[in-house]
Amino acid sequence: MDDTPEFTDRQREFLNALPATTSEIAEKMGIASRSVRDHRENVQEKGVELDYDEATHIWSRADDSGDLEDDEDTTFPDLSDTPVADVDPDPSKLNEDERVIARELQTGVDDIDALAEDLDERPGVITQRLRDLRERGWQVYVDESADHVAIEGDSTLRSSEHIGTRTRKANRWWEQRHNELVREYKGLDDVPSTTQYDTHPDNEDWVLHLTDVHAGDFVRQDDGTVVYEPDLIPDVIDYATRRSLHLADVHDATYDTAYVLLGGDLVTGEGIYEGQLANGDVQAFMDEQIDLLHDPLLRLVDAYAERFDEVVIVCQIGNHGDIRADGTSKQANADLITYKNLRNTVAALRRRHGEFENVAMKIGEARAYRNFDLRGGKLTGHLRHGQDRDPQASTSARLKEWLSTLMDHEFDLAYIGHHHVSGMIPWDGPPIVTTGSPKPSGEFVERLGVGVPSRFQSVASCHGVSDAGMTGFYPIDDRAFQST
Repeated sequence: MDDTPEFTDRQREFLNALPATTSEIAEKMGIASRSVRDHRENVQEKGVELDYDEATHIWSRADDSGDLEDDEDTTFPDLSDTPVADVDPDPSKLNEDERVIARELQTGVDDIDALAEDLDERPGVITQRLRDLRERGWQVYVDESADHVAIEGDSTLRSSEHIGTRTRKANRWWEQRHNELVREYKGLDDVPSTTQYDTHPDNEDWVLHLTDVHAGDFVRQDDGTVVYEPDLIPDVIDYATRRSLHLADVHDATYDTAYVLLGGDLVTGEGIYEGQLANGDVQAFMDEQIDLLHDPLLRLVDAYAERFDEVVIVCQIGNHGDIRADGTSKQANADLITYKNLRNTVAALRRRHGEFENVAMKIGEARAYRNFDLRGGKLTGHLRHGQDRDPQASTSARLKEWLSTLMDHEFDLAYIGHHHVSGMIPWDGPPIVTTGSPKPSGEFVERLGVGVPSRFQSVASCHGVSDAGMTGFYPIDDRAFQST
């Protein structure tokens, strides 16, 4: 038996592939070449010495330990001897250490030793705690494909015991779905948050800003005609994809990379609360929206990955996706679920089919903004949803607000949505793009006093950007839109 530290299944697969070149290992494991380096560094950190032949480019084990397939793997405990009791688990009966373990298991634990160290316990004690949880009805399981121990089921640990039925349902749905996505992602190859690309001074980047899709909304005219509904959402996003690529051709630049900025409120989450959704079916309502958004967003990523050498998807949450229940995490936002759902699909396609190798995704936390590099770091972009900023800088208060934002973030271009108006904020500062919503504006914009009557509905915005800044701003409206 090999006496090196215990390996994960993927690390064993890497070691069993040796001796081989990086490309041969990548092909055997079905991963990108850059991921081979990560596996190589991980096993070296566990004490495995590797040799590299510069003439043949072959990596091999210096100790020539041979095949590891027959080695015993004790990285994770065997819980098969302790069946899960057929009772409902009760979080109130957990002691503090058990609560810590159960909470960690909800997003998956990939290092039992580290968890034991955090709790100042031996790994054997943690294993017994896992068995105890199973005996109390907690569905603790070992996922060997994802290299972690996790907990499954409807029971979640909330910070408040006094949440109403409907908000408790929203909280539980968000926690279950989010934790499921996190566990799933741990079993996939990473999608990088940035790309490494060279910029040519004569080239440009291309930017698409899409925001405020509101996938769950219905809008009716005074005569009762439905002018916006969930069934339209795939066509709307596909239209924005086609038009933005057409405008990239019209702009007629040579591009280094493309940025897709998703500005939030793709999902309408406020309908899950009392008085806003008559049937109270929170889970079905939210899942339907996220499922509805998934395929057209994936088609958008696919089309951009085909058209541009490098693609960066920058994701910002909105306010309509908030899960506004006492006891929920500040991270509880349905836009975040949408983005992580998309990221998992991109990661799976990278791993299994070698697709989307030129795609990076930067997913923001539940805060008001997300900064990102443009032009290989020569410029800084600043993406906000926009609920905390007005789409104007003509009053002293609003000007002061934007000047403060500029001083804090030193942006070269900024983007906001939320207000359902489209254009550029007139001020003596870097460009600030305000992008409207494909959802008809209605009374919200009228109350703001910023709407302009138009026979065309805003859909998205796009533009080029050189080393010197923005070039050619192109708003996308619905003048050529046709629903299928």
